[in-house]
Amino acid sequence: MTKPLCLIFRFLAIAFILLGASCRLADRHSGARHTSSTLKQENFENPPLEARPSALWTWMNAHVDRDQLTHELEEMKDKGMRGAIIWDMGALIDPEKLIPEGPAYLGPESLENIHHAIKEAGRLGLEMGISGASSWNSGGPWIEPELGCQTLAWTSTEVSGPKALNLKLPLPEETRNPTRRLAVIAIPSGQGPIETDQAYRLDGNVDADGILAWDMPEGDWEIIHFVSTHTGQGLMCPSPNSHGPMIDHLSAEATRKHIGHVLKTITEDGEDLGALKTLFLDSYEVKTPIDWTPVFSTAFQEAYAYDPLPWLPVLAGKTVVNEDLSQRFRHDYGKLVSDLAIENHYALANDIANEHGLQLLAEAGHGGYARFDTLKALGAVDIPMGEFWNHRKNWCTKEAASAANLYGKKFVNAESMTGWQHWQDGPQAYKRLTDIAFCAGLNQITFHTFAHQPPGSGLPGYAYHAGEHFNVNLTWWPQARPLLDALSRSSYLLQQGTFVADVVAYYGDGAPNLVPARRLTPTIEPRWTDDKCLHCGTPKPVDLSTLGQSHDYDYLNQEILIEQMEVRDGKLVLPSGMEYRLLVLPKSRSISLASLKKIEQLVREGATVTGAKPLRSNSMAHYPDCDLQVRTLADKLWGDCDGNRVKSHRYGKGQIFWNVPLNEVLARIGVVPDFTVEGIDNSGRKIDYIHRSTGKQEIYFICNTSDDALRFQAGFRVGEGYVPSFWNAEDGRVSPCYEYKQKDGRTYLPLDLAPAESVFVVFTQQKAKEHFVTIDRPLGAELKVLNLSHESATAHVWQAGSYAFRTSHGRNGRWEVETDPQVQTIDGPWQLRFPLNRGAPDAVKLPQLVDWTRHPEAGVKYFSGTATYEKSFDLAQTPDDGTPLILDLGKVKEVAVVRVNGKEAGTLWKEPYRIDIAELVRGGQNKLEVKVTNVWNNRLVGDTRSAGKKKITKTNISRLFEPDSPLLPSGLMGPVTLSAPVLVDAVWE
Repeated sequence: MTKPLCLIFRFLAIAFILLGASCRLADRHSGARHTSSTLKQENFENPPLEARPSALWTWMNAHVDRDQLTHELEEMKDKGMRGAIIWDMGALIDPEKLIPEGPAYLGPESLENIHHAIKEAGRLGLEMGISGASSWNSGGPWIEPELGCQTLAWTSTEVSGPKALNLKLPLPEETRNPTRRLAVIAIPSGQGPIETDQAYRLDGNVDADGILAWDMPEGDWEIIHFVSTHTGQGLMCPSPNSHGPMIDHLSAEATRKHIGHVLKTITEDGEDLGALKTLFLDSYEVKTPIDWTPVFSTAFQEAYAYDPLPWLPVLAGKTVVNEDLSQRFRHDYGKLVSDLAIENHYALANDIANEHGLQLLAEAGHGGYARFDTLKALGAVDIPMGEFWNHRKNWCTKEAASAANLYGKKFVNAESMTGWQHWQDGPQAYKRLTDIAFCAGLNQITFHTFAHQPPGSGLPGYAYHAGEHFNVNLTWWPQARPLLDALSRSSYLLQQGTFVADVVAYYGDGAPNLVPARRLTPTIEPRWTDDKCLHCGTPKPVDLSTLGQSHDYDYLNQEILIEQMEVRDGKLVLPSGMEYRLLVLPKSRSISLASLKKIEQLVREGATVTGAKPLRSNSMAHYPDCDLQVRTLADKLWGDCDGNRVKSHRYGKGQIFWNVPLNEVLARIGVVPDFTVEGIDNSGRKIDYIHRSTGKQEIYFICNTSDDALRFQAGFRVGEGYVPSFWNAEDGRVSPCYEYKQKDGRTYLPLDLAPAESVFVVFTQQKAKEHFVTIDRPLGAELKVLNLSHESATAHVWQAGSYAFRTSHGRNGRWEVETDPQVQTIDGPWQLRFPLNRGAPDAVKLPQLVDWTRHPEAGVKYFSGTATYEKSFDLAQTPDDGTPLILDLGKVKEVAVVRVNGKEAGTLWKEPYRIDIAELVRGGQNKLEVKVTNVWNNRLVGDTRSAGKKKITKTNISRLFEPDSPLLPSGLMGPVTLSAPVLVDAVWE
């Protein structure tokens, strides 16, 4: 039967808004508040398992050795890791076929390997996770095509009338079983927008054989045949014997079949798998051009009360009626895709995982090809996961952090240090980038990746194509513990209390939607301008450009706005414990009526909101009445505020601002900056921060993300009644802050941070003791206060000069140092010894310290690994008791382990490469040994330049290194010095 499209519009007058899947998910996320009691120093010194890093444990081609699995788990335990996530994976790069093929994922042999790893992890007290598929995303051979990825497809056929048409409708080229006919629509050819009275639905005119019979009117017509079809997309990079279809993520049946099969198969034999804690879902990288699922049409009508099929030409690039209505349909379509994927995949997978005693860890944000309300998707899982890449633009950690803050999740995980640097970085580079991710909200690390290394894998061994290859074959793996301990201590403190943010940015109620990257690694230049997401180039949904760096923020989605946000004492509050002072609206002038009604309620009850006045609804549900209601309510809420002549308006107990800089709005409502940096140009966020609060303590993480040492004055929104202390994640020490001043509800204190150095400034409610409020130092002078009492004040000083001070009790004094402390340089010659079978000589004598890549001997120039410097030095006398003797190694690439007179002093893995050796030296001659480790890059490059010679290295990704690839500075380059400070007592005035 022929039906003009105009008949469909009769139903629009009675359309109404249903939140649909969004509402069905609301009860899953009540948002339990995650506050904390007083910080425990013992947990900081030795962090609990949940604060320690994990890794994606890639089992390349599923080829594993169980003895080596045990060894690697023991190494993870020894280095202070939480455990690992088993990730069965194919080799994307292996041109020489170095990696043998292993068993099919979840087959009998695969299960034995998985069970062995989990039980060994339990024996060692580690936690394990497992990927939801071989490679990613979800799927496998147990998935029938009916449950595989579905897409909308179509063909267009040009015909002319009038005539009686009998046409065998062609199918799109890329169709597979199952293929289902959705609609057949005829439109006039070559015209602009499709008018409803000129288009015809011809579905009922098609017989079982696909023959269209139509008495065609006069004119030229385009017949569009819409079908849904299985895309045939398989898993992205499965191990060789583990291929299978990727599931339809919009289908609850597909998710239930897949996740249920995976977890039942792993756990059904009844073995003790208590160490298995998480199910892991990687980033959503489904390539389906236009998502569909068998229930889509029915679900759409339930959600929006109109039939989507007459509007399918919009998805084929046509305009139906006009661009406004076509865009409204795109909005409704995209939002339903998002809601179905979230409810039927992420939320359902989370429920199934919980039924098996597991938590779901998922990259449900826009790290892949996501087309979701990403905050809602990340909020639907137990542990939201972002990602940050080394030397690349892929940074999505802020998104996961905002979801965790909104939905009351304790952990913010991230796929960490992904990239294509390939053995070019040492631990300082790891720390620098991770500190930036910490400032975006990260508090739980999952390294990408830790490739399993069966016997025969060689050095540096098997590698997934992307990642920093953090595993037991890393050159500096034996020295990795200090880095991992530092990252764990930072994670522990950043898991405490609640994030402190002044602003919450509502990114709108459409999908796909995203939280833009907060910033990128400073090692690259952004590809896009600041008005776009630096990760993906999508225009930012909210303009936060006038906020500045002194206030932090979260992003907000519709579900949390409508269902959980309230106003208390002028603050926007959530059950998760989050509090905000300002709600910023999106740049779009379209908004859902439900969202605007909630915003009106919040302002009426005392909230402050800023943004342009909405003009229309963004949906076709309840159109056109919805537009009238939006305009009427917006006029009431904004009043005479037009963003030009009038820029603010009081409404109820709250107020609206429009076209006023965000930092100015905050100042007007009495919100002072949370953190400030004075004394340096910090426009590029060289100094970055994040602030959390336990209610009893205020925790500020401050880091230097630059390559330079920086001295500056830090300002904190914490006043009298709170006392600062320093918590150093590198060594686990907590030390008093002797110098600070408090004024007008703020605390100011000086900080000196080396490159990639960070510190926690923790404020605790207690009565302040006498402390220094000012200490005048000569330019560049280093001073360390040792104590302050009523009788004395002592300090270690490294430079001559007069150091005047004033205390909080009004007392004045100074330290006087007449001469600079002596500095002893340890010159050459040095003996440098190399290990066997690494292509280097047994030893070389160095008249002076030199970068290995500048040495004339090829075995030294291309060496990768650990070499030992030996040198004797004379010391006229040992330091006085309590006085440090600082050995400064100068420039080192990358890690140094220092031994003095046969005793280990410690491991140095970042600038400054300095260590106190006072307890190890003696008067007269002393023996110094420095074991220095570089990275694999130079030996890999050297092997490409050694044609015909036996190669030292072996890896499946060797083709990524060329003879002209650059060598990296390596070794101990110095200068090496010894110095001791002057211990000085204060002279009181």
